[in-house]
Amino acid sequence: MTNSVSAAARAADQPTKGAGTPHPRSPRPAVIYFFGALGGILFGYETGVIAGALTFIQKTPGFPASAVTTGLIVGGIAGGAVFGALVAGRLADRFGRRPVIFVIGLIYIVGSLACAVAQNNTWLIAARIFLGLAVGGSSSLVPVYLSEMAPARTRGRLAGLNQLMIVTGLLLGYLTNLALSGSGDWRTMLATGAAPAVVLIAGLKLLPESPRWLILHGREEEARALLAGTRSAEEADRDIAAIREVTTHTPHRRELLAGWIRPAMIIGIGIPILTQYTGLNIVTYYAPTIFESLGLPHENALYFTIILGTVKVLSVMVGLQLIDRLGRRFLFLAGSAAMAVSMSLMAYEASRGDAMSPGAMLTAMSIMFVSYSLTWGPVNWVVLGEIFPLRVRGAAMGVAGMVTWLATLGITFGFPVMRDAWGLTNTMIFFIGGNILGLLFCKVFVHETRGRTLEEIEEDLRERYDRKQQGKSAQNENGSTS
Repeated sequence: MTNSVSAAARAADQPTKGAGTPHPRSPRPAVIYFFGALGGILFGYETGVIAGALTFIQKTPGFPASAVTTGLIVGGIAGGAVFGALVAGRLADRFGRRPVIFVIGLIYIVGSLACAVAQNNTWLIAARIFLGLAVGGSSSLVPVYLSEMAPARTRGRLAGLNQLMIVTGLLLGYLTNLALSGSGDWRTMLATGAAPAVVLIAGLKLLPESPRWLILHGREEEARALLAGTRSAEEADRDIAAIREVTTHTPHRRELLAGWIRPAMIIGIGIPILTQYTGLNIVTYYAPTIFESLGLPHENALYFTIILGTVKVLSVMVGLQLIDRLGRRFLFLAGSAAMAVSMSLMAYEASRGDAMSPGAMLTAMSIMFVSYSLTWGPVNWVVLGEIFPLRVRGAAMGVAGMVTWLATLGITFGFPVMRDAWGLTNTMIFFIGGNILGLLFCKVFVHETRGRTLEEIEEDLRERYDRKQQGKSAQNENGSTS
């Protein structure tokens, strides 16, 4: 994979290096943000399309159904994403963001087509794991790229475009399921995942390299030209000065383990785990299955799923307007409380058995989707793209992405098994506990980053560590003199 990225780096770098001169013309910001976030559509589409395809796959000869097989088909993509997230971050730090995005697009195309021609469960699971390399890579790289491209004053809204693209892709996957549900053609459902990847690769020539990566690699004039296209000249000069300052710090070969970075790594590991522990993904991946298990016909279940997907898209659009107004920490706390309530309503309805109201369950799920999409959905990706220092941002985000997908794998594989062993009600109670834990974690560990540049966030991380060390030194001195 390293050789492929190296070749892609040479090809992708060609338009911006012209004989050592700066990039002649920066693309329009809207173009940069759209194509920068397009990987999110691919991520969401692959998540959504399998939800509706699963019933038809299990009815195909040669694809026997079981809780374990279902978990592996759905969760296989998360298994590949663990490795993809970790590797993509390191490669992006070395070769740049653009060439890695190019390779991710190629993997999406090949992986989608491999899923579509699978002849048995083993083949399909293997293809889903391969496809997961791209899903993991885009989940770790897209938030970093958008955060590095966006001005501080609007970074929350623009970096949150990743989540809007994810839920849009999710809805497109649900709509594809419904359009093909009459024929039950799950192979076409899975093959169509290649189409957005083709658009991504075609639009890559319009996508500039991250200016922060350029400065880190001694290409300041190119970075200045790109920054001038997305913010005022004053903001560009201020950002370049700040980036220069943080790049003067001497890197430690094991800097991810350095004490001053540890608070960011605690958040970068805790938030991805708790995001999965909200229970949102059991609704996202298994909504049609849940509705069918509660007695609804498959086509009605797909309609309900589309309603949920639409609610999610609209909620994220509203949520993006709140990130830079209300702040990240407030939205985390409010979201945890609201999701604990909505999951409690879902658990209550599930406990009623045959007396359960499909309308009430749909309402509870919609509240869950709205709560997540206004808060944790966009905010978790924004915060992960902000909190890590520049020199290790790609590698640290790779670790966060890896943890995200390990947690996703545990939830998506574990849910069918938990549901069979504990029942739907007790499984939902398990996720109520996750939301309560998420609220407590954010209250203790998460600091507000609204309206601050990435460099200010990094310097604050250093200063808090220095103050802590000074406090320890003073305490030791007082202890020794007493």
